[in-house]
Amino acid sequence: MRRVGTVVHVSNHGYIILKAEVFPTIDSPVVTKRMKRIGTVHDVFGPVASPYVSVKPFKNIALADLRELRGEKVYI
Repeated sequence: MRRVGTVVHVSNHGYIILKAEVFPTIDSPVVTKRMKRIGTVHDVFGPVASPYVSVKPFKNIALADLRELRGEKVYI
């Protein structure tokens, strides 16, 4: 398990946006420190020196639960 980054916010389209520490592979599963699966890597974007990651959450996770992830470190 590698830390991929920190949750910055949830976009208007429901994607979780992370400030990345590493470059993950697209479709990699993303989990919390408690090993709760929250989604898969959808896209990596932004400057090479300071990238962001878009995570497509699983459909069974409520939007309110996603917003509670803000500031939390997540892993691949």
